[in-house]
Amino acid sequence: MKLVIGLPWYSGPDETTGPLYMDMMMYFGALRERTILRDSLNYDEWTKIKDKLPLLDESGDVNGEPTDLDYSRLGRLEIAIIDHSRTSLVGRARESIVDAALDWGADYLFWWDADMKFKQSAFLSLFRNNVPVVGALAFTARHPIYPVIFGINKEEDDVYKSQILFDYPKDTLVGNKEVGGELAMGSGCMLIDMEVFNVIPKPWFYSTGTGEDWFFCNRCAEYGIKRFVDTRVKTEHKEHLPRWANEEMYQILKEKAPKVYDDLKEEASKPALVRL
Repeated sequence: MKLVIGLPWYSGPDETTGPLYMDMMMYFGALRERTILRDSLNYDEWTKIKDKLPLLDESGDVNGEPTDLDYSRLGRLEIAIIDHSRTSLVGRARESIVDAALDWGADYLFWWDADMKFKQSAFLSLFRNNVPVVGALAFTARHPIYPVIFGINKEEDDVYKSQILFDYPKDTLVGNKEVGGELAMGSGCMLIDMEVFNVIPKPWFYSTGTGEDWFFCNRCAEYGIKRFVDTRVKTEHKEHLPRWANEEMYQILKEKAPKVYDDLKEEASKPALVRL
């Protein structure tokens, strides 16, 4: 399998995300080596040594360790890191990364934005869902914090009503049914089957009227591509201060400032005119 790690970063990792970047590169490198080892042995030989090998995920998270099914799907893993940073046009960066991934013949694309933190197990956890598009649970990096999970319904002409899923289902796979419309989500930590880009014609992300991730999800909906958010896969989103927006902070703020969220729900329920 060919995997692209897409980095549409503004300027690369800073002092808060740099250590994670190094750890993740070590993890992905070790995962690739482990798949090569597994592919070079017969099953009996593999079973004799696999339990003696050190953990790939040094945190001890078992979700970061490949299963037999994972190895079967991964095969002899090849990884390319495509960095299109130092630009404020994130949509253009994503388009360019997809172009390069298609040229290489990639099977999957794993988005990783510079202001996101997550466990090393995030990639395999998303991969195991075996769906065309799946993102991790993410939150806004501004107050009031809320989940980046939306249900979008087209009303008439080019008017779309976008509703935030404040009370998202915990620790499960969330799709259209759960949001009551077409699911849209953030793409800061997302896994995409590259076949999606052979079904949907350009543009995929290069939007000038809406967020590029919202635009991508809408394009998926146009062409019947299923999308999901796996709320078992947690992320933290860097605020400007910096602070980290996560599930715990979201619950705390909802309890401390209920009126803020009631007002936000009311505002979010109003139709927004979006021209595509």
